[in-house]
Amino acid sequence: MKPKKETSKVLNHPLFPAFITLYQKSLVFRYSKDNLQQYPEFHSIPQSTIQELLDFFLEYLYPDYEKRKKLDAAFDALSGFVNHPSKIWGILGNLAMSIFRFGKHFPMALKAGLSALHSYVTAHSFEEELVLALDAKESPKEFLESPDAMEKLISSVEKSKADAFRKDVGALFGIFSDRELVRKIILIMEDILVKMESKSSVYTTDDKNGISLGVSILKEGRKIFDLMTKEEMSLVLQAIDKIEENFYQSACERFRTK
Repeated sequence: MKPKKETSKVLNHPLFPAFITLYQKSLVFRYSKDNLQQYPEFHSIPQSTIQELLDFFLEYLYPDYEKRKKLDAAFDALSGFVNHPSKIWGILGNLAMSIFRFGKHFPMALKAGLSALHSYVTAHSFEEELVLALDAKESPKEFLESPDAMEKLISSVEKSKADAFRKDVGALFGIFSDRELVRKIILIMEDILVKMESKSSVYTTDDKNGISLGVSILKEGRKIFDLMTKEEMSLVLQAIDKIEENFYQSACERFRTK
């Protein structure tokens, strides 16, 4: 059965391209050398690692608008699989055979992979919240051009939703601390892709691109963490969590109305 598409609610919003640009600029600022000066506990993280993390965010979570349009159908398909894992079992078929091929930890690996990729889905749900907040402004276009526009939008998001987004992003990066698990997840997803290719009348190009996108996310993330020690990984994860939490809290303190 084909996954139900979960089309982005904001892709065709007239101000979405400008919003994406604003969000990218906000990310660049958050992970800039100047902003990181306020976190002495993270000064030991190489600037090259910070740049790789930022590039990952900009490439896979918030690419520019033209690339986002091309990726959106694949994202919709991926979100369908992530939100409805039973569809994966339909592709893989016999559980016993899958365990024989991938080892006894196959179910755990598949679950961990889908859980990690959930952050990709959450990222786009989070942006919908921000665009809704933008729509509520009296003059949205002018608002986007105002100073602190992103902080003002962020401050309007409920804390529970901001926390959920931060937690999911942490889960995506956190999975890379287990190299063997990531290796198995990628093998499983590549196997899923092969099976989909063999059933081209059942699965669409978008379906296949969705799984391929998931594989790319995991492979690119793995590249960043492969050369790190466990201690370095832990420090990077702490940094991401604290930077994102502080950005949200600071925005709320400055702009949230009581």
